[in-house]
Amino acid sequence: MAERNDTTRQRVFQRIWDIPTRLFHWLLAGAIVGAYWTGEFGGIDKTWHMRFGYAILALIGFRIMWGLFGSPPSRFASFLAGPRAVLSYMGGLGERRARPYATHNPLGALSVVALLAAALVQAATGLFADDAILTQGPLARLAPGWVSSLATNIHAWNIWVLIALVALHLAAIAFYHLYKRENLVGAMITGRKALPPGMGMEKPASVWLAGLALLIAAGAVYLLVERLPGWVG
Repeated sequence: MAERNDTTRQRVFQRIWDIPTRLFHWLLAGAIVGAYWTGEFGGIDKTWHMRFGYAILALIGFRIMWGLFGSPPSRFASFLAGPRAVLSYMGGLGERRARPYATHNPLGALSVVALLAAALVQAATGLFADDAILTQGPLARLAPGWVSSLATNIHAWNIWVLIALVALHLAAIAFYHLYKRENLVGAMITGRKALPPGMGMEKPASVWLAGLALLIAAGAVYLLVERLPGWVG
């Protein structure tokens, strides 16, 4: 559950976001931009478009594991909230001073989950997509025709869902920066956030655990796209 303290308490900058979470955030943003650009403007050869898609899959796989076993502030359990908390937070959106949450606020948490889900759907359907002309996902020939057709259609339409969510995410960042005077971008760069005393991360995240999670996620994607078609075929 997201943490909330009295907004009148003096705030000090405290460490919240660990290095693995921050790297994930910026690498995923770059991979999404790269996948979109190479898909729309990359010409006939979609090799890099597919590589960016594989990177998105690996990064999201890492984030799921890190959200379960990573540092406390990065765990899903630390910021996912129920409908009542979300509605309560929405009722205070007009307040000039943002309520202090150690990690994501309840509404921001929904945005994070929605973005991860949309990016995962986009990358996963790309594995089975087949435009019947130039580009075929690595798993397209392993699936029935209707599955590949469905994946192709979802892949074509879901990109607009993802773009809308990214636009909403950027608009929310601007709103918090300009209206509530909360620098969310700075927190994701430095890892530090202005909070009431005692709300920061107690100890650094395990770099070794993060590396292992990334290795597992990347290895799984490699086996999925490079080895599975040969084994099944």
